[in-house]
Amino acid sequence: MNETPQVEISSGLLRGRAHQGTRRFLGIPFAAPPVGRLRFSAPEPPTPWSGIREADRFGPAPVQRIDDLSLRLGLLAPHPQSEDCLHLNVFTPDAPTDSLRPVMVWLHGGAFSSGTAAGPVYDGSRLARDGDVVLVTLNYRVGALGFLAVGSPNPGLQDQIAALRFVRDEIAAFGGDPERVTVFGESAGAGSLVALLAMPSARGLFERAIVQSAAPEGMLSREEASHRVEVFAENAGDPEIDLEGMRQLSAEEILAAQVLCEEPGPRRIGMFFAPIVDGDVLPELPLDSIAAGSARDVSLIIGTTEHEMQLYHLGGLFPPVPEAQIPFALAPGLPGSREQGLAAAEELSSFYEGPELSDENRFFAAITDARLFMPSAQLAASQARHNPATFMYRFCWPSPMEGGRLGACHALDIPFALGTTDLVPEFAGKGAGTLRVARAMQAAWLAFARTGNPSCPLVGQWPEYDPKQRTTMIIDDPPRMVVDPDREKRRAWARARQADHD
Repeated sequence: MNETPQVEISSGLLRGRAHQGTRRFLGIPFAAPPVGRLRFSAPEPPTPWSGIREADRFGPAPVQRIDDLSLRLGLLAPHPQSEDCLHLNVFTPDAPTDSLRPVMVWLHGGAFSSGTAAGPVYDGSRLARDGDVVLVTLNYRVGALGFLAVGSPNPGLQDQIAALRFVRDEIAAFGGDPERVTVFGESAGAGSLVALLAMPSARGLFERAIVQSAAPEGMLSREEASHRVEVFAENAGDPEIDLEGMRQLSAEEILAAQVLCEEPGPRRIGMFFAPIVDGDVLPELPLDSIAAGSARDVSLIIGTTEHEMQLYHLGGLFPPVPEAQIPFALAPGLPGSREQGLAAAEELSSFYEGPELSDENRFFAAITDARLFMPSAQLAASQARHNPATFMYRFCWPSPMEGGRLGACHALDIPFALGTTDLVPEFAGKGAGTLRVARAMQAAWLAFARTGNPSCPLVGQWPEYDPKQRTTMIIDDPPRMVVDPDREKRRAWARARQADHD
């Protein structure tokens, strides 16, 4: 078609651009700029405009610190930053259709303190074009501006709700079907999605979810969140500062205090900024809400990569952790007294012994299971009891970077899901195998977005995740089904966590 595309939405007329077989509408405001009195507040509707708004470039990234690792992996790019960051992007095939297309909405990661939809590997053009879907990517407030417990609760999550309401109300103008919306995201984007599954304000805004490498328990209590406000205030130079005082700080001052808050030094995995179980926007821990049926109307794919935490080989953040120290690393996350937690951790540490694992990989494997795989398996089992259209996977294709020592690490699945592996060949690999894995993963995600079931010719039949069988798709070359991978280890973890297990 190739003519300059235009779309009219409630706020006004947009002019996008044709690009590589797609129509791209970039930098669309879905909320008012969250500045001045709106800093730390819930998002408000955008201001309409007159005439034609050019939608040919990404809006500014949220305020954040740029790190070399994210640049290297294509998750960030040198890009303007601003508090006025609440924009989204719509990618549609540049081809006629007689019916509305399925919609896929991507939530970027970044440990809740960084990230932007303008990251190169998040480009939605290829998945939209090749998958014949409408794809939406979006920014949300991160760091202190999105997740500090002052003002309205969880502004970053409320931004995501505002974007999903835009999709509900406006996506038909772009040829998307508001009745077939799949939200998918990775890392903090996946953790956000876990929270959305538990949030009353999100109900009815999407019918399918794909959760890639979430830490489902990575939420803060109100007490812990209040303590972190005190830490932030101290780092901002005024322990007595109130909400109005924080609104008077410059964005640079906010960021400087934020950087001081983030845990320094080696072995940094925890996140200072994260969603808060505030009792209102996020009423309770998502695992509890989902177990009670809060997401019963949502079909779900959830999974992890095989070696999540081995990403942290990059940057030298983690010196070797002696095998004897692993129980002490695991115990704080286990229920009961300190002695009970340590005893359970001693039993679990036996699964991470052996000469085939280096000290670093032994520790990384334990933390991968503790923070990502085991709670994700618990979430899948809980959701399957309410909605049988629940599916689990494990991404096992290894990265060639650093001589292969990253394995199938955290964030590696992103370019495979979005069709952007060629943008990061050092990380994702190149060649026929990489392409086969990418095409299979995209085909499964697209089948799920269309039908609620990821079975398709490139991965074969993908059974539902029954809590008794726990059939899991191994995304590799070739894809294959495994019944209850790591069964004995999973059961040991379930006992230690005092979670449901068979």
